[in-house]
Amino acid sequence: MVLEPMSASSLECLANGARTSYKAVTGISFGEAFARKRDALPEGFKEAVWCDNYEYRCEAAVRTWLRPHAQDNLMDIVPLGKVRTNFNFSLEDKRVLNMENVVNDSDNIKQDMSIDVYGRKKADAYAAKQEAEQAAKAAETAAAEKKAKEEEDLDMLLLA
Repeated sequence: MVLEPMSASSLECLANGARTSYKAVTGISFGEAFARKRDALPEGFKEAVWCDNYEYRCEAAVRTWLRPHAQDNLMDIVPLGKVRTNFNFSLEDKRVLNMENVVNDSDNIKQDMSIDVYGRKKADAYAAKQEAEQAAKAAETAAAEKKAKEEEDLDMLLLA
């Protein structure tokens, strides 16, 4: 068994019947939990191991319990000092503790352009418009330079 702090929203989900890998939940104070006082834990919990990053998770979980909704509606799900085990326990969807998600280039999937949530069509259309305008300006400049050169060549012939 692993001892892990639980957020208010997680406990609310369990109380509403969500499947969980938690076998039992107990209510203890933040001070006792943060100090890792094993004598404050009920019998089934005393031999369990503490989860990784326990202090960090404990601080994060306690912030959720300070909110008014948790104080007003969730404190009686598992009162302090009590244990509750009648949750929807299931190992069908296994939870991996301390998993590291390593992302690489093969994980990237190009999204279909028909679902353009990033505005790529607009960006592509704008870029194409910019390129067309630049090409038109370049063509005008080239035509003007060619005409100026022809006029200069004609003037040189007339002067010679």
